[in-house]
This record gives sequence, structure tokens and C-alpha cells, in this order.
Amino acid sequence: MRGIGWGLIGLILLSSCRREVFEPQAGQLRFSREIVLFDSLFSTLLSPTQRLWVYNPHPYPIEILSVRLEKGTSSPFRFWFDGQEGPIQRPYILGRGDSVQAFLNLRDTSFIDASREDRLLFETRQGVQSVLLKATLIAAYVYRDFGFDSALISLPSDKPIVIDGYFYVGAAGILRISPGTRLYFSGRRWESGPLRGELSSGIYVAGSLEALGTPEAPIFMQAWRLEPYYATAAGQWQGLWFFPSSQNNRLSYLRLTQSSIGIRIDSAGGPTAPKVHMEGCIITDAANFGILAQGFSPTLPSQPILQAVNTLIYRCGQACAAFLGGGKYRLIHCSFLYDQGDLRRGLTSLVLTDFLRTETEVRTYPLDFSALNTLLWSTKADAVTADLRGSGSQLYTYCALRQQEALPGEHNLYLADPGLGRATDRYPLLEGSPLIDAGHYFPLWSPSKDLLGRPRDEKPDIGAYEYVR
Repeated sequence: MRGIGWGLIGLILLSSCRREVFEPQAGQLRFSREIVLFDSLFSTLLSPTQRLWVYNPHPYPIEILSVRLEKGTSSPFRFWFDGQEGPIQRPYILGRGDSVQAFLNLRDTSFIDASREDRLLFETRQGVQSVLLKATLIAAYVYRDFGFDSALISLPSDKPIVIDGYFYVGAAGILRISPGTRLYFSGRRWESGPLRGELSSGIYVAGSLEALGTPEAPIFMQAWRLEPYYATAAGQWQGLWFFPSSQNNRLSYLRLTQSSIGIRIDSAGGPTAPKVHMEGCIITDAANFGILAQGFSPTLPSQPILQAVNTLIYRCGQACAAFLGGGKYRLIHCSFLYDQGDLRRGLTSLVLTDFLRTETEVRTYPLDFSALNTLLWSTKADAVTADLRGSGSQLYTYCALRQQEALPGEHNLYLADPGLGRATDRYPLLEGSPLIDAGHYFPLWSPSKDLLGRPRDEKPDIGAYEYVR
């Protein structure tokens, strides 16, 4: 009896551990979305990948007989289903209450703006279900890892321009960008070398760059992802990089956004003109610096490394501008607004240094910094951080600053609230702002118009804007 009892117990336990087997039945699939939308893509380029979840909501398995595109091989779309590239012609069992992913992208060679549609078809015992695929294509010129040494090249402006990788201007070259041109940069990264892993898409200038926009037709430079999610995402492309040999660069009415470093300038200025002259420019959403300039020259040049007029910089991760290792700089009617809160890694609106620390010594370099009619404001207590070890000079005249202690200069305002509008409106002057009529007219330096091309009067306002009553 004892042996029979243990045998019955074992049989009961064995039957209770046996997995219940369900046979596939007919049933409708569910999808994470009814339409997979590829919005505002540039032609000839591989699109970002979109994801579609496929669900089995039933308490039994469903057999997917095939997954395919309605247009077959003529479709510009491609897909992968559970890691396998489509079309899928062998049956696939989707377990009860289970899910699986499909990934989709497309590449199209349209030379005009166009739209594309197709359907991703799922065949089961219940029948055929479909998910609509839609794409809006923007025809564009594409430059991929492009460079030239000794010529004048003017970029076309009739269609958007996509820079996929580096665009290099050689030491004897001039790149000219016309009013109204729109440039979009990919998120490519260096695959090897000392910059491996860093963003590579950008314009690298050993010669000269002339980006000559106007108030009516500014030049736009931004990342190529146009979905709303990426609209203010910083650090999507490298930025503009001016090498030591670069000279006579002019940037007018340029809107530059979403870069890692908006503008990087290496080495000293030129003998006859500023190395980089900016006027009417806006830099936003830089992951690190709006402008990063590095002097490290034993003597000051006769012309500045950077001269910025009517330039607005805001929403930058570390600082609006950092001028390191000395050099000559001039700001006129600029607005640098560090508005990122008290971030630990963030610095402030403007950073100045005049030295280089090595393993054995601290080397100092001459600094000549001046700001006229300029607004420097920060969410931190000090808008300007200056670490000067040598005889470098900084001078602020008719400026408005948030600063705990007065800086060298005269006729400056120290304000906690400059009276500005919202960041979404690019910080316009509000009625009653203390910046209105608080500037001074300098015949040699004062621009006749503001950032938006509006005339300035004989009592100009501090910053990049002139208030219009």
C-alpha cells in the first residue's frame, strides 16, 4: 500500500507540472499605432528607424502566416520583424498575450518634394491586417565628407542642404553661403582617430567662411532630425570650427542651433580684420558652449579673434561664451543669457581666462576684452567668471550685468531682472525694461540697426534688441 500511495502522489505531481498546450487559433492582432509616420525626411538619405509593436491580445497563440509590404520590392520602405529582414514568408507563432517588434525605415531618391505611402501587411488565419506607412520627403542637396582646398564655392540656396559628416574648407578656400540658405547636419560621429566617438558633422574652416544672411532672409544651421521631439535637443551635430590658419570669416544673420559647440575658434586674430566677425546672429541649444575661443598667443593681434555685434546667445549647457587663454575680443550690443538653472556642470554667461596650466608651470597670455552696450545675465549669481593670472584686461562700458561685485568699466547697470520676455520669444525687451534707453551711442562702433533689422535711435537700448514703442 505504501508503494502504491507514493506512486499516486508522483503521478499527481507530474500531471500538475505538465505545461498546458494551446493550439494557434484565428484572431485579430493589435498594433501600437495605426500609422507609422516618417515626417519631413530628406531624400537620398536613410531615414531614422521607426518601431511598431505587434500584440496578441488573446488567451491563445496566433499564427502569423506572412509579413510583407504591399508594394513589394518597388517600395522605398524596409522592415525587420523580430530581428529578421522582411518579407517574412514562414509562419510565426505569437504566443498568447505576447508581443513582437517590427522596425521600419526608408530611403528614397526623389529630387523634388514628395510623399510616399505603403502598407505593412500581416496575414493570419483571420485574414489580412495592415498598418499604413507614410513619409513626407524634402528634396535636398547632400554633401557627405566633402572638402576642397583652393577655390571659391557658393552653396546653392534653392533647396535645403544636408551635411552628412565633415565639410572642410581648405586654407586657400572660401565658402560662401547666400541669404535664406538652410543647412541641416546629421548626427554622424568620427569612427577612428583622436576624435573617435565625437560628433563629426559640421563645417571645418582652415580658409574663410562667408555666411551672409540678411534680416529678411537669415541663414539657418541645425540638426537634420525635424520631429518635434528634437526641436530643442542640444548636441545633435558638431558646429562651426575655425582652425588656426582661418582668417576673414564673416557671419551675418545666422541662426545656429542644436550643436555641441556652436562656434569654435582656435588661435589669434588677423592683422587687418577680425578672425570672426558676427552680426545679427542667434545661437541656441548648444550642449556645451555657444562660442568657444582659444587664444594662447604670446602677443595680441591688431584685430580681435572675435567681434560680435547684435548677437543673441541663450540656452547653452556650460556657458554662452568662453574666451580662454587670453586674446582680443569685442562685444557690441550683444545679449548673452545663461538660462539653464543652477546646473552643476554649467558655468555661466561668460567665462574669461588668460592662462594655461602645464605639468611644470602656469603660462599667462595677454587678454584684451571689451563689451559695449551688452547684456550679460545668468540664473547664477555672477554672469561673468574671470580667472586672470596675468596682466589681462577686461572693460565693460554701458553694459547690464547680473554680478555680485562691480566689474572694470563705467556706466554699467547691475540687475537681477533685466525685464525680458520669454525664451520661446527669444527674450524680447518688455515695456518698462531698465535696458531701454540705457545704452550709449559710439560713432565708431554702434550699429545703425538691431538684431531684427530695426533702426536704433540716438539713445540705444542695451543688448541685441531695440525696443519699439
